[in-house]
Amino acid sequence: MKDRLHILTVEDEPAVTQLLALILGGPAAKVTSASDGWMALMKIGAAAEPFDIIITDHHMRRVSGLELVRRLRMREFAGKIIVLSAHLTEENIRAYEELKVDMFLAKPFDIEELQLAMNLLTKNSSAPITAPLAA
Repeated sequence: MKDRLHILTVEDEPAVTQLLALILGGPAAKVTSASDGWMALMKIGAAAEPFDIIITDHHMRRVSGLELVRRLRMREFAGKIIVLSAHLTEENIRAYEELKVDMFLAKPFDIEELQLAMNLLTKNSSAPITAPLAA
């Protein structure tokens, strides 16, 4: 990966968007935010450089996280994808697994857990890693 990561967070809760930017931003990473999957697709299409990591919520208006991931796979997105959500059914989890997302994190998430996930994914970890989902 490059010296500076390009991260896109796709989240409809402003407080979570701000927290992700605070946690992930800094000299090693440029964080861009989108409020839903539709805005994410617009930002991906307009980006001068491809995103290395996309962190998406599942339940959002207009285009859900699942539909966003489907469209990214159709476009052959080469980066890593993390699904960050409090409400995933077994059916949704299977659908994301079939689309080969790299990791799931449950909301509310632990900051250290997110940082560990980022470290693992940016070290070119070969196997998907799944954190337990909240019930």
